[in-house]
Amino acid sequence: MATRILCIDDDPGTNELVRSHLESLGYEVTAVLDGESGLAESYIRPYDVILIDHLLPSMTGIDVIQKLYESNDFPSATIMVTGTGDEHVAVEAMRAGADDYVIKDVSGQYLQLLAEVIAQVLEKQDLRRRQHQMLQDQSQLIQELQSFNYAVAHDLKQPLSVLSTSLELLERYLHNQDAAKADNKLNQMRHTVSKMDQTLDALIMFARARESEEVECTSVDMHQLVHNVKDQLIYMLNQHRATVTIQDDIPHAYGHAPWIESIWINYLTNAIKYGGVPPSIEIGGVRQSDDTVYYWVKDNGNGLTPQQQDKIFLPFSRLQERKAEGHGLGLAIVRLIARRMGGEATVNSFPGRGSTFGFILMSGEK
Repeated sequence: MATRILCIDDDPGTNELVRSHLESLGYEVTAVLDGESGLAESYIRPYDVILIDHLLPSMTGIDVIQKLYESNDFPSATIMVTGTGDEHVAVEAMRAGADDYVIKDVSGQYLQLLAEVIAQVLEKQDLRRRQHQMLQDQSQLIQELQSFNYAVAHDLKQPLSVLSTSLELLERYLHNQDAAKADNKLNQMRHTVSKMDQTLDALIMFARARESEEVECTSVDMHQLVHNVKDQLIYMLNQHRATVTIQDDIPHAYGHAPWIESIWINYLTNAIKYGGVPPSIEIGGVRQSDDTVYYWVKDNGNGLTPQQQDKIFLPFSRLQERKAEGHGLGLAIVRLIARRMGGEATVNSFPGRGSTFGFILMSGEK
């Protein structure tokens, strides 16, 4: 995509000269004759660089620069173009926020310098954008870590409190020689410890997936993998009287097989837990035009609202009706590992019409 430049100058001849020169260098140029038109144009279309003459009708170039900064936290790069002897104006423009300046000469030789300055400004603008994005990413990461730490503490403290209470009751039952109640309490404690173990396993996998730099990716037979996952969950399927329909020719994927297996296990487990009564589940995949494959698990559950769909892949996000079960990391792990393999995790749902959880990976077909 060509770099877009807006030229604001009240001299039509200068505009045409600048446009012709910059377009010959591959830039896309739009020219206007006054500051108001320039501001209006910058609000309508994004520009990479704005060239601004100082002496404009009704407002100066410095006024334009100031208004650009007032209306945009991250405005286009700006270059003040002034006449010979107006160096003090250039200094004022830089103080107002201009990225650079060029002094015009009557011979037009400044056009060569202008092209060089534009290239330098674009490089600085790109660096500034990356720094801005880095700061945003850091801020988001800090917020996620704060939420993450709170949720970890809560998810581990709650079962520990249950264990503490259970130990007190167990001690009382043993003291009273009530073997039946003691045995029942021991089973409850084993279940609580098992849930803590699952939470810790999920935390470890989440951390490893975030920190892992490279994973071994190969062509994965998704048809075979899905059937293996179904066999692993056969007890749960029978317990919920769930039916699963698997597409005959699910395309191969290119990815890390253990991670892909985790995605299928997570999606199928959720479809069993939160599907209809009884759950009716469909599994399949379709190759797309960009050499990726979209895989899905469709259930007949209650469905999700748009607001719920926005939160479903966030770490430790649990929907109200799902609070009783799980550690809230499953779908966050799915999205994380899908992205680490160059793909994405998706959800498509309507209240009362079930949900389709999907993920996209590169095709593993030769």
